[in-house]
This record gives sequence, C-alpha cells and structure tokens, in this order.
Amino acid sequence: MKFGRWLNSLTFIDHAIILLIFTICFWLASVTMKGFRTLVEKTNRSPYAQEFRSSPLILFVIAIPYTIILYRIFGIYLTELLKSTF
Repeated sequence: MKFGRWLNSLTFIDHAIILLIFTICFWLASVTMKGFRTLVEKTNRSPYAQEFRSSPLILFVIAIPYTIILYRIFGIYLTELLKSTF
C-alpha cells in the first residue's frame, strides 16, 4: 500500500494518535538535542570551539524515528483505548 493510500485509510482517531505521538516525539527530540549540546559543551572547553547549532531540520530528523518507534509500540493500544472510550 502506498503512503498516500495508507493516510487516506486512517480514521480520525488514528490521525489524533499520530499527532499526539508526534508531539511527544518533538519534546523527546528537543531533550535529546539539549543533552547533546550539553555533552558537546562539556567536552569542548576551548574558547575557540565553534558553537553547536541546531536547526528545525535536525529536530524533524530526530523526531521522525522516535515517532515510528513509539507508534509501533503504543499505536495499537492507544487506538483500541480511544475506540472503546468514544
């Protein structure tokens, strides 16, 4: 199944779960980047070292694998929980 057909076959609950997981993964990616920045600053104590910069692209690159992993682990359970609730 192509990606577009898969997205069209999802229900509103599936979209809400993916959005919720993606939001959590953005937070995890932000924490990861802050931790990496702290690690780089701790190891490079030279005043001439370049500053570690992060961009939104890196945030997406880190968040997408987190999203895939969390959706594979918790997606089915959350879908069933929300379907039984609503």
